[in-house]
Amino acid sequence: MPTVKDLLLEHLEFTFQKEGWQPPLSHAVAGLTAVQAAWKPGPERHSIWQIVRHVLHWKRGVLQAWAGDPPDYRQMSEADWSEAAGDDAAWERDVRALHDLHADLRRKLEAAGQPDLDQTRPWYRGAQPRAVASRV
Repeated sequence: MPTVKDLLLEHLEFTFQKEGWQPPLSHAVAGLTAVQAAWKPGPERHSIWQIVRHVLHWKRGVLQAWAGDPPDYRQMSEADWSEAAGDDAAWERDVRALHDLHADLRRKLEAAGQPDLDQTRPWYRGAQPRAVASRV
């Protein structure tokens, strides 16, 4: 039977690198130009670039909390979904940051023992402590 750690690692891979029932994020952004990434299907919709920055923002918050410094949820929410634009070099920096963050999360999960996964911690300042994941 797979462990919680196994399931977390599999989920991380199938949402970022491995093809499953939908294209993973790394495949979806590969080869896009800054102009393509910044395009929005409508004024109230998010661009791919904004989605990439959204993912970066919240996953950095997860790593920050896991390291014992939970972010403030309200501040995180207020800083989310800013406009994203720039040249191809700026877009590529964000794509590289996405790959680096994925690797950081993977290493953190791979190094985690069951006690670390079971340990409860607040994921946001003032929130009730919860485990990384659990089988309920």
